[in-house]
Amino acid sequence: MKPFPALALAEQQAIALSPKRQPQRPECPWPAGTRIVSADSHLIEGDYWFEGFPEALKDQAPRMSFRDGHFDFRLGDKPMTKPHIAQGLCEAMECTPGLSDIAARLKDLDAEGVEKELIYPQRLFGLFMFGEMANREHVFGLYNEALAERCAEAPERLYPVMVPNYWDMTAAEASVARCAELGARALMLPLSPGRNAAGDKIHYNASEMDALYGAAEAAGLPLAFHIGEAIPSAAPGAAGISLITQMQGFRAQWGALTFGGAFDRFPRLKAVFVEAGLSWIPSMLHDADLAATHFANALRPALKHPPSWYWRAHCYATFMTDPTGLRLLEDIGPETAMWSSDYPHQESTWGYTQSALQAVFDATDVETAQKIVGKTALKLFRMDEPL
Repeated sequence: MKPFPALALAEQQAIALSPKRQPQRPECPWPAGTRIVSADSHLIEGDYWFEGFPEALKDQAPRMSFRDGHFDFRLGDKPMTKPHIAQGLCEAMECTPGLSDIAARLKDLDAEGVEKELIYPQRLFGLFMFGEMANREHVFGLYNEALAERCAEAPERLYPVMVPNYWDMTAAEASVARCAELGARALMLPLSPGRNAAGDKIHYNASEMDALYGAAEAAGLPLAFHIGEAIPSAAPGAAGISLITQMQGFRAQWGALTFGGAFDRFPRLKAVFVEAGLSWIPSMLHDADLAATHFANALRPALKHPPSWYWRAHCYATFMTDPTGLRLLEDIGPETAMWSSDYPHQESTWGYTQSALQAVFDATDVETAQKIVGKTALKLFRMDEPL
């Protein structure tokens, strides 16, 4: 078995908790024309909500503070994370200066040669788990506005992913328009969206979601699904179990869009599946085509193309290191793969980014590698266009 992730043993042993890692500086330039872009990085939330919340609801606003050596995130007066777990998060990754401080972040990016990043949240995933939570309009609306301000601190380096209104289709179009106005480059949807404004369960394969999909298509904003809604318990092995189950892929979400006919109805709609790697894709596409072949009489709506066709026409996936996925690029579609650093998480390439990038160049030709490590993301998220 090859060392993870095709790194020398000495490099493996050098991987520490994120706040203690040192950047891996380039030893020699990449091939001419290479641009390094992380299609998935993270920025921790500040105290974004209290001031903007309606006066009568301020006691229900999420609050973020740094206390007793860790980030304390609360919904109303209830801590979202127990103090000892929050302390562990600080020691593992959240006290990496660049997770909260833009100047420190840019210093790290420059050291590892990363030109641009697409920015996802840190603790907001915890709120996604409350699918029926109150005040979603205020919670996610204020988050979007605050993230736009943070990314504007480095306008040609950091690009925001925002959360649209996914629970009230009468407000979806206006919500997407506001995200676009704020400079969003993708729209993040929860893996388990809970219930809509009427109290009914949300299904991504339901035609009722067309207002959102149509607005996203018109705005040129990809939908994004990101792991992170499963929080480890204190049971033995929970952290490892949580990680490997979250990174097993997005069959439910991709299946809903594909078999639900969303890509047929919205031929310019794009979807990105973030931080589960690449290797889950070929088996899913095989099973999807098998379903279309053997259960054709049961599929409603009828699809215009084989299911696997929609992957290469509409979809993308991000990875940090995935030796198996890189060996299967032709089955996946190399044009659908995007590298990310996942800065500065424990599973990120922060500290060995050059080795992770070299694995991409070793796996394929230079032109394809350059697309994977940056050019595909630049085009999909329109990163060369001003915010």
